[in-house]
Amino acid sequence: MQLSSRPSSLVLDHHQNKFLTPWSDPADPHILFPIQPLEQLLVQLGWPDPQAWLIHWQKRGGISLKRPFWHPSTRTDWIWGLGLPLLTLVEGCLGKSDRSLLGITGLPGCGKTSLGCWLEAAAGELGWPIKVISLDDFYWPFPQLDRSMSGNPWRVPRALPGSHDLDLLASVLDTWQSTGHLKAPMFDKALRHGRGDRDGWHLSDPKVLVIEGWILGCLPCKFAEAGQFSDQLVPPLNKLEHDYRLVVQEALNGYVPIWDRLDTLWHLKAIDPSSTRIWKANQESLMQLNRGVCLDQESFEGFVRMILASIPLTCLDGIEADVVATLTPARQLMWVGQRGYQDSSSSDSCIG
Repeated sequence: MQLSSRPSSLVLDHHQNKFLTPWSDPADPHILFPIQPLEQLLVQLGWPDPQAWLIHWQKRGGISLKRPFWHPSTRTDWIWGLGLPLLTLVEGCLGKSDRSLLGITGLPGCGKTSLGCWLEAAAGELGWPIKVISLDDFYWPFPQLDRSMSGNPWRVPRALPGSHDLDLLASVLDTWQSTGHLKAPMFDKALRHGRGDRDGWHLSDPKVLVIEGWILGCLPCKFAEAGQFSDQLVPPLNKLEHDYRLVVQEALNGYVPIWDRLDTLWHLKAIDPSSTRIWKANQESLMQLNRGVCLDQESFEGFVRMILASIPLTCLDGIEADVVATLTPARQLMWVGQRGYQDSSSSDSCIG
């Protein structure tokens, strides 16, 4: 099926069972991904008529809505297939009496932060009171952060379970949920020559709070299982990594009460976990360009190895998110919908 070079609306091609998305750049081909999972998600978001949903967002700018907040290379499938459905979730949550806590999880560099920046900007354009923060903002300040990371075999300065001040995070959420006032720390990864430190506070009064992080929603597995699954790693786990993996698993237990507070969790899921090497390299290049600092090669290799070795990838892969979006190494969106959407049922979350 051929579309005109600049169609005025999205096209739902039921015969081909595809969701066709117009792209303003003729050099980029029309984007296809399965429609049923997305349609089912839209139903749960309160939009049983996908054409009405398309019109709803076209009237609010469609792909032009706060477009400068997307990276210039962002594909249209991210906007129509992920960004606007997530913004639709926010719109639904605003109609509820209680404040809503949403989560976005995915391997480092997958696009969580960029998605969150756009989401906050787009919601602001629409006059919606939301705030997006990162689990990274709750890293311990120096020197507690260095102490918490002392002894890890990858020599990373942060990012592992145990590097976050969970008591502060719980207190911040308690205050926000009871009063509506948010005062959350900000963490600047460029400080201390790239090791990072606290720097200021987020101050706002959001009705919807979104938190993103790479371990968000990850549950500890049994200790017997934690030392397994090393056969996919090259090189395989050494003894120090094996032993520290158990330390990480123990630390993950402290995060479970935070995960339990999430009303909804969306997972940006890599088809190939090794994609995080490409994505992290892109992050560091941008850090160097924008802040004049980035990880040296040894630190970069340690960080990537930590991502792949510190937590069994089956645990990260099995995060029980409400919505899953699968991504190629090039961050192309291949599928988006409810986890197990064929037999999904209603829930108490904002998409229930």
